[in-house]
Amino acid sequence: MVATLWSMTEPSREKPLVTVSVFLFGKPAWEIERLEGSPVDFELLSAIASCGQQLSRRLARAAELGKRLIERGWEGYGLLYDVEFYKTVSLKDAEDELKSLGIEPDEVSIREETDDPGDRHYGE
Repeated sequence: MVATLWSMTEPSREKPLVTVSVFLFGKPAWEIERLEGSPVDFELLSAIASCGQQLSRRLARAAELGKRLIERGWEGYGLLYDVEFYKTVSLKDAEDELKSLGIEPDEVSIREETDDPGDRHYGE
């Protein structure tokens, strides 16, 4: 088995690797309606300020969720638009753990990683 990007240790064969993604923020045009190609006016500036307030709340919540996961043994890394946490655990157990931590399903994306040979990159 090839060591993964996430860890130098190999996942257990008894339990799969589960990944939890927490979205941080996207490109400004994704976040602010009518930003791209619009004239700058007071309405757009108000939307920019509102987006800043929303981002502040979202990032504070993302940090809070990350702390809870790390405290429970999850490991994580940062990506372009989100942070991901992973743990060797069943998907059901991970979902139960998130619920017990007060993490709502709409706050994260969760997936079970598979060791499907079709998913491997050329040369592995």
